[in-house]
Amino acid sequence: MNPDRKPNRLIHEKSPYLLQHAYNPVDWYPWGEEAFEKAKKEDKIVLLSIGYATCHWCHVMERESFEDEKTAEIMNRDFVCIKVDREERPDIDKIYMDALHAMDQQGGWPLNLFLTPAKKPVAGGTYFPPVQKYGRKSFTEILAVIKNVWETRKEELIQSSEAIADHLQKESFAAKTDSTLPNESAFEAGFGMYDKFFDETYYGFKTNMVNKFPPSMGLSYLLAYYKKTKNPKALLMVEKTLLAMKKGGIYDQIGGGISRYATDQRWLVPHFEKMLYDNSLFIQALTECYLVTGKSFYKDAVYDIVNYIRRDMTLEEGAIACAEDADSEGEEGKFYIWSLEEFRSICGEDSQILEKFWDITLDGNFEGHNILNESFNLDFEKENNLNPKEFKLLLERNKRKLLEIRSKRIRPLRDDKVLTSWNCLYLRALADSSVAFQDKSLLDDAIKIYEFIQKRLFDSNCRLLRRYRNGEARFLAYLTDYAELALAGISLYKATYDAKYIKSAHSLTEETIRLFLSPSGAFYDTGSDGEELIRRSIDGYDGVEPSGNSSMAHVLNTLASLGIEITRYEEMANSIYRFFSEDLSTRAISYPSMLSAYFYTLSSPKQIVVVADKDNSEVKEILKFLETQYLPDAIVVFAAKENVSELQIIIPVLKEKTTDKPLAIFVCKNQTCDLPVYSLDALKEKTF
Repeated sequence: MNPDRKPNRLIHEKSPYLLQHAYNPVDWYPWGEEAFEKAKKEDKIVLLSIGYATCHWCHVMERESFEDEKTAEIMNRDFVCIKVDREERPDIDKIYMDALHAMDQQGGWPLNLFLTPAKKPVAGGTYFPPVQKYGRKSFTEILAVIKNVWETRKEELIQSSEAIADHLQKESFAAKTDSTLPNESAFEAGFGMYDKFFDETYYGFKTNMVNKFPPSMGLSYLLAYYKKTKNPKALLMVEKTLLAMKKGGIYDQIGGGISRYATDQRWLVPHFEKMLYDNSLFIQALTECYLVTGKSFYKDAVYDIVNYIRRDMTLEEGAIACAEDADSEGEEGKFYIWSLEEFRSICGEDSQILEKFWDITLDGNFEGHNILNESFNLDFEKENNLNPKEFKLLLERNKRKLLEIRSKRIRPLRDDKVLTSWNCLYLRALADSSVAFQDKSLLDDAIKIYEFIQKRLFDSNCRLLRRYRNGEARFLAYLTDYAELALAGISLYKATYDAKYIKSAHSLTEETIRLFLSPSGAFYDTGSDGEELIRRSIDGYDGVEPSGNSSMAHVLNTLASLGIEITRYEEMANSIYRFFSEDLSTRAISYPSMLSAYFYTLSSPKQIVVVADKDNSEVKEILKFLETQYLPDAIVVFAAKENVSELQIIIPVLKEKTTDKPLAIFVCKNQTCDLPVYSLDALKEKTF
């Protein structure tokens, strides 16, 4: 960025990504009709460039091409250029990424698409180098080719663009002929796929890519599978993978938090950017594994991530920033790596054992420097004849020293916009871990985020919005934002038993149905009041975060389990499963969150209802017992006896749950309840 230049139109935007490009010599437009009207008037192709603020290759292409005066001159002369932040506008990104895939090209960011003035794609790619390399034409060569084809074979290009647009529309609106739900074998098939691709050496799951991504949603599915089947391999895959990620270079061993992905199979060299959604889903899987195993390793890991987010990612009023960049001072990973000399100067006499613990060498493991990582076991102290308590103190002492020194370095950029769905993922992780660990401080953090969203991310018409930054809330929220906020309310109810959160989740669900439900029974990604694009997408793929349809299935299942709109909501959830029936049966590994939701349906959801005198001395102990169990197919409801008649209007499962005793516990399945029990000992005899 050259601040001596006159800024372009992006200077008026709030997106950190768009502002990064505000001083490019390229005459960038934000997405909008002004740019497309200019393209029509001047008969030019549109260059649509999509990325995000913490994207390493976006930075590379900016430095090489968008900051280059000669390249910018060509772009400004021959094209109308648009920049989009994919995190603000995932609808635009989804359409044009699918278009790139339809052209048989691999996706990624930056995403550079060439469009007709009618917004229809004609060609594209991801990163283009400034000169021919990596087997790719240079960016200026690509520009020249596109310009020439537009001028000499325009009709052919337009026909091609219409064919791609037509394909995208048919793909999205294709009638799903499946009239039956996927059978229980889909749940089993998912395990089979994870088992097949499990990396027995470095853990995690092998793909056809060099990179290895955190599979946290898949681990949550495997824990549900373990709960249902008691298959030890499922738990082994979860524990080994969580251990490998937490101890690998993909995890920030000094400051906490997991990076976006590892560039190798052994989790050593990360792509150093840290995303809120990855850390939220990682916390969720760690918490669930703690409930299953009771091992403190997973609980400690959760607090390590929470401390990182509290320290480095929490904004005013309690909301959480999106991400931290991979780059600092123009170099990827520079903020995080260490030379042997620097490490020894900081750790002093402790350095010898810590070099062994963290794999520190003179030659290093990353471009002559060291990424701190641990071996994938829990026996380092035993193998090296160390006192565990003394070594833990030594480790903590040196982490503090290293963190203090590192904090004086130039930090990577923090993308400080607030996204509704990502904040809700973290909120849910906090609320669920607050219950598992019986820690009110985690709940307090979750409630702050919820209150921020309620205060800052609804417009005057009570329409939920997507993004907040520097006093501005903007962009109509998407399906995933609505669904995650409803799930956040459900998680807060589980942590507080305050029925206002269920009331809010129910209201949000009805609004989601009004805005997003498609004739097929699945949900559109965009609302009926949203911008009209070349298609309205329906998606169930659980990529970096749960799809909106997966999260809506969870919402509908849970509310129905509470007795809310039982028949209607259960049928709506089943409509989602029917729409994605083939995908769930054949590509389950790509739909782990939806598969977990389907598990809830297959397991015949359970309701555990506790009704007691307000000051009953046993209640806390009973609720603690229930809250510290792993119950993926059950929900706990608590009400004081004097409030039951009032609360059953909001939570119908409370109907007919009266008792003349000081305390009663009703264990129900599909709304049908056993005779109540009246003590913790009697409850422990029940099977959930």
